[in-house]
Amino acid sequence: MPGSLWRSEVEQSQPLKKHKAFTHTTSSASAETIVSIDGNMEEAVKVSLVVELADAYIEFDGTASSTSMLIPQNEGYSDNGISIISNISVKRSGSTNVRVRGIIWGF
Repeated sequence: MPGSLWRSEVEQSQPLKKHKAFTHTTSSASAETIVSIDGNMEEAVKVSLVVELADAYIEFDGTASSTSMLIPQNEGYSDNGISIISNISVKRSGSTNVRVRGIIWGF
């Protein structure tokens, strides 16, 4: 018998019903929106992302700037229990465009 027959309903439930995967490559030195929460879910409460090609500044619920969270090239960020209600924004830290891949979960 498959193992899933022995799992309880609670173990199989997915508490976060909505998710949105994203990949965004910057095209300028200005801040750009990676993903908007509006239209995808009410609130993102879990996020996981990776920055590729160069270092980048990431901002939740605002516009990324040089004072935002800096994530080095080929590094990532993951958080559970966060509250993002509007957007995730990126700004490259140098002259090389960056690519950000990730996923958000929420309700």
